Amino acid sequence: MSINAQALYRSTREQLEVWADNGELYALLDSFFQIPLPLEKIRLETKDTDPVFYELIAWDQVTYEPPSLVKLSRTALEWILNSLSTERWGLFFASKAQNVTELARHFQKFVIAKGPDSNPYFLRFHDAAVLEVLLRTWTEEEKRIFFGPAMAFGLPDLDTMEISLIWNSEKDEGVYPKPEDCLIQLKQTQLKLCGEAIDRDLVRVIYWHLRNHHARPVQFLDRPTLEARIQVSISRARGYGLGTISDLAGFAALMFELAPNFDEHPSFRRILEDPSLPSEVKMRKLSQVISDRDWNEAISLYDRSYWNLRKTRKRKP
Repeated sequence: MSINAQALYRSTREQLEVWADNGELYALLDSFFQIPLPLEKIRLETKDTDPVFYELIAWDQVTYEPPSLVKLSRTALEWILNSLSTERWGLFFASKAQNVTELARHFQKFVIAKGPDSNPYFLRFHDAAVLEVLLRTWTEEEKRIFFGPAMAFGLPDLDTMEISLIWNSEKDEGVYPKPEDCLIQLKQTQLKLCGEAIDRDLVRVIYWHLRNHHARPVQFLDRPTLEARIQVSISRARGYGLGTISDLAGFAALMFELAPNFDEHPSFRRILEDPSLPSEVKMRKLSQVISDRDWNEAISLYDRSYWNLRKTRKRKP
């Protein structure tokens, strides 16, 4: 990190600390994470912003979980910065409007947006990669509506490990917009950019997961090589219907710890391709039913030519 970057990070961190000390710092926290401290918190709901959308959403198939809005103390800020720096945990925001219920009610209005096809879309505005795209592509009016009572958003960067502050350009940032103005219209180009940003962050999350928890098999790989191999592992895992960050990271870990083609072993393949198993339980099922003998046999299948990234690898039929 350069001297200028260090100064920027120090300044940003100091600003976050000032907000925390003044009771003005909050987090939009992904539902996967919990801060082990007693904090004022409200979990947002999967409510429809427009009553018309209620009939359009297949609620029995909804797996999206909105974030929690958490008021942060200095201790909670330190915990996030020290414990979740390599995770896609959410983002910070600052507001002088210290009524947590009112703040939660404001952000609740954006849980559902209108897609380019006029259908409802759950909006992951608590994902820093997504919000960065939206704040870069929204009109000034759309940004004004979303910011509402927020002074600034603090977006974690998984590449630099720094926090980028994006400030509200309005002087009276305490204003809450009207509910009817808050049904955000998403463009197809925005969805595409958000998808690409999420995928880039996913590679970074798995990169740090492997470096921190599976260092031995990846220790001699430089970053570009490791990230390229992670992209291969994500593609292969998605071929089995795996989609959560934890499942994709777990699949990648098995490719590096056992063999990149471990899933060619009949016992592993039988579970991964089982149409009766929900995709979200497949990785857990592997740890429960695969025998020590199967694990050892999978290791023996190691294909040293697998990571030849110049060729497109496909799963065997």
